[in-house]
Amino acid sequence: MSEYKIALTGVTYRYSPDTPYETRALDNVSVGFESGKITGVIGHTGSGKSTLIQMLNGLLKPDSGEVTLDGADIWANPKKISSVRFKVGMVMQYPEYQLFEETVRKDIAFGPQNMGMNEDEVKKAVEDAAAVVGLTEEQLEKSPFDLSGGQKRRAAIAGIMAMKPEVLVLDEPAAGLDPEGRESILNAVEKYRNETGATVIIVSHSMEDMARRCDNIVVMSHSKIILNGKCDEVFTNSEKLTDAGLDIPQITRLMMLLRSKGVDVDSKIYTVDRAEQALLKLFAEREATR
Repeated sequence: MSEYKIALTGVTYRYSPDTPYETRALDNVSVGFESGKITGVIGHTGSGKSTLIQMLNGLLKPDSGEVTLDGADIWANPKKISSVRFKVGMVMQYPEYQLFEETVRKDIAFGPQNMGMNEDEVKKAVEDAAAVVGLTEEQLEKSPFDLSGGQKRRAAIAGIMAMKPEVLVLDEPAAGLDPEGRESILNAVEKYRNETGATVIIVSHSMEDMARRCDNIVVMSHSKIILNGKCDEVFTNSEKLTDAGLDIPQITRLMMLLRSKGVDVDSKIYTVDRAEQALLKLFAEREATR
C-alpha cells in the first residue's frame, strides 16, 4: 500500500475482549487513503467508522494488523505515538465542546504551542488557520463562548489546522449545522486540502455532501469494508448501498427515475451540478432538432 499516505492492513479491533460483551468493531480491515485526496467514510451507526478513524492517529491500537503512515507502522515505537498525532489531526464530532481558553486566538494557539513552535510561528499558524476557516481578527479576540454555533465549530477545527497536520480526519464536521454553516465548514476543509496538499478523511451521513466534496468513498457495514472507490463507482452501486442500510444521493435517484421513464440521461450522475449540465444539454439537443 505504498501509494497511500495512511493505511490499515488486516486490522482487527474488539471492544471488551474476552468478556461476554465482546464486540468486534473492525474485522480484518484493509484500506488505504490516497495522498492529497478527500476520502469520505460512510456507513450505518455501529458499522465501525468511528473505530476506524481512531486507529489513524493512535487513539486506539489494533488487536492485530498494522496502521502505517508514509509506509511506517505508527506503533513501531509506542513512546513516539504523540508525534503521529501531530501529523494526523483528529477533529471529533462536536469539537466546539472542547473549547476552553479565554479567547479564540489562545484556543487555536494551544496545539501549536504544545508542538514547540516559537512565538512568531504560533502567531502565523493561528492567523493562517483562522484565514482558512474564515474567522476575523475581531472574532479571534472574543471568548469562544461569545461565538455562534457555526463559528465555534470553525474555531475548533482551526485549532487542529493550526498544527498543520499532513492528514486531517473529521468525524461528522457539519453535524447539527444549518445549510449555510455546513457549506462554510466543508469549504474550509476543502480549502485546507487545496492550500496544503493534505490528505483529508471525512466521516459523514450526508450522501450529498460526500458526493460533492470527495474524490473517493469507503463504505462500511458490520465491521467490514464493502465498497471502496471513486464516487461514481460507489454511488451507482445502489443495491449494495441499500443492503448496508444506506441510500444513494437524491439527485442520482432522480436521474435513475428519468432513465427508467425513457429519458436519455446518464443514471450515474451523483451531483446537482452534473445533473444540471446533462439536462441543459438534453434540452438544447431537443430544441436543435425541432
